[in-house]
Amino acid sequence: MDTTEALNGTYFYHGHANLSNQELFGLIFIESLANHLGLDTTATVLIITGQPYIPVPGKMVTAITGTSVASKLTRALLKQAKLPFSLKAWTPVGKTFNTLTMRRTTKWAALIDRYVPFVGYAMAIILVQQVATETRSKYNLIAHPEDRIEWTYF
Repeated sequence: MDTTEALNGTYFYHGHANLSNQELFGLIFIESLANHLGLDTTATVLIITGQPYIPVPGKMVTAITGTSVASKLTRALLKQAKLPFSLKAWTPVGKTFNTLTMRRTTKWAALIDRYVPFVGYAMAIILVQQVATETRSKYNLIAHPEDRIEWTYF
């Protein structure tokens, strides 16, 4: 038997026999996701380092509690470096998307550390899109014509 083969209306894929079309799709998705996650953990690291887990005493009541590893590192490395020409850049501030507000800053450190988790979120979204595309393509190569999935963009 080949690694991908149809058998009595079911599928055989990498040692798994008698798979339904849904099970085949699931196995291909898991395989593709594992391939991507094994190569790239950058998105996860950026998301985690941007979260305010480090306690900070003495913050104002209206301030977000805690600070992030990204904030500590960028502020230590960039000290008080400011944007050129006294520019003020908008940066997201908040623990969750529900409490997110935009504030202006003139400091490079604040600009960088406030966007770090969002770069991670963007990378994670791109990863999921790549996995979904690969899963669809590989599944449609293996599946019977009546089991194939037509995906459209809206």
